[in-house]
Amino acid sequence: MPLSAIRAAIFALAFVCATVVMGQEFPPISAANLAGLRSYARIDFADMPGELQIGWFEANADASEFLVFDRAGKLYRVSAAGVQDSWSYVESDGDQLFALIDAAYIDAEAHALYRLDDGYFINEQQLDADYEPLALSAFDGSLFVETLDADRQTFFRQYSVGEASSAWQFAGETPLPAADPQTPAVRIGRIDFPLVLYSSLQDGGLRLYRFPEAFAPATGRDFKLQHGPAVFGAVNGAAGSHFAFSDPFSARLNLLDLATGEGRVVAEIGGSYAQYHLLTADASAILIVNLDFAPEVFAWDTETGQRFNLGPYRSCGRIPDKVALSADGRALIIGCDTGLDIWRVSENEDNGEG
Repeated sequence: MPLSAIRAAIFALAFVCATVVMGQEFPPISAANLAGLRSYARIDFADMPGELQIGWFEANADASEFLVFDRAGKLYRVSAAGVQDSWSYVESDGDQLFALIDAAYIDAEAHALYRLDDGYFINEQQLDADYEPLALSAFDGSLFVETLDADRQTFFRQYSVGEASSAWQFAGETPLPAADPQTPAVRIGRIDFPLVLYSSLQDGGLRLYRFPEAFAPATGRDFKLQHGPAVFGAVNGAAGSHFAFSDPFSARLNLLDLATGEGRVVAEIGGSYAQYHLLTADASAILIVNLDFAPEVFAWDTETGQRFNLGPYRSCGRIPDKVALSADGRALIIGCDTGLDIWRVSENEDNGEG
């Protein structure tokens, strides 16, 4: 069977499984079911082998599996049922320098980007030594490595797999769109490829680049943020139809429609600092994890502004290391030094609103 057919079959199976985890069906998180969003499963690092103390993770599409790592550089594929697999790229009797940089899933396969001594690798395949990798993303069946070249210029280097080979092949590079040098601007963090957003520090302007259709300086799209600038926020997945953000003084939660340019204030938050913003796939709800250092989950209906206090997440020794929504939009994952907390929508009981 051709590799493309095998990949298509795997993807179809993953799509079917995306709605069912451990025999239970879960809907995508949205404003309509926020009252039922709660902690569904936890993965406790204390119950696992190794010295896991970092809550960084990468989740597969339906959040049924996660890639995590320990202080010794060992990687683990884990689920709520326990450790599914573990391995290390470091020789057991060696004294090698190992650093995990990032990871990404394509279908059911995890790909780890890491440094080993003076080389950079994706799984066991070594990359071009002339570039310093910064991040890894999966998009449209390819891997994209964000890199710095010798002149400290940023590029997205694409790797794809051919029909007759399982090795990743270099398929070209695209430079990071440059901000206007005449207008001070920052690239908004936590916005994943294929989107790049720049926020003007001068006038509240926002420029959007979307790969591959509009990834050249002349093709970016400009917006005006009424309560900008925005230095961090969230888009609703790779589709990126909307952008949610707090203003610099954390006075308001805002939502911008990236198709029409229409922006509006969702709610007043009174200066409370949000550690993590997330936007549901349908852009109907904004989630905030750890608001004003409270170890809890909060949400707002973007249409009505109604606030939902959804309660505390798992006990952690510090602010979460990573928070994300699963690619299928059906799970909220919170990772910290004690483990992972997976939240899903359940209609068994009602959550309080505030």
